[in-house]
Amino acid sequence: MNRTTLTFDLVKSCENSRIDYGFVFSRDRQKIFLIKTGQDGSIYGYQNKYLKLACELRDKFGFSVVCASTPSVEIDQIAQFAKIVQSEFEITDATKIYFMGMSKGASIGCLRYASFPQVSRFLLINPPLMINTIKLCRCTQEFTGEIMAFVFGSLDPSARLAGLLKLYERENVRISIIPGQDHHFSKDNFNLLELIKSIILSTPPITPYPPPSGFF
Repeated sequence: MNRTTLTFDLVKSCENSRIDYGFVFSRDRQKIFLIKTGQDGSIYGYQNKYLKLACELRDKFGFSVVCASTPSVEIDQIAQFAKIVQSEFEITDATKIYFMGMSKGASIGCLRYASFPQVSRFLLINPPLMINTIKLCRCTQEFTGEIMAFVFGSLDPSARLAGLLKLYERENVRISIIPGQDHHFSKDNFNLLELIKSIILSTPPITPYPPPSGFF
């Protein structure tokens, strides 16, 4: 990464929801990566981890990146995310939009993905499965996009419940457990970019499948 001082190219704040949005722009405005933080997490992340990740996604893969904070507010945060993204980008049928959520940000991405239908691939890291369990399973069952990948650290409490999601595992829905990682994926300098690359970026396009029947 060439820049000695990393900054977002643009920061927007929505006063009514207290959500901040940080933009890192690439030349290609048709490849967009969205990052939704954990509960009360900032757009920068601990030791700037989200800002650094955004810059790596731009520099190595040519994505424009938008990071969103995740306060406790009773609104559809994905619908607002869509509106904010559309205020800076012209979204067409050719636009590739991918999403990564951490903890509560992952849960919000799963529960509200229908509010931003242009997002085709989701990487959902350690969503708390003990909250909204049935709703999360139902949304997983109904997903018809390219990829919805759940990843849990084996030390995270939700890893014990990941078997519930495995009932709906299929070609476009995947569940993985990473040994030795905690809720924050902070052990052993874990490389989030490599996880994104292996699960979201390296997978060839998948034809959407109808949701499986049963259970709900």
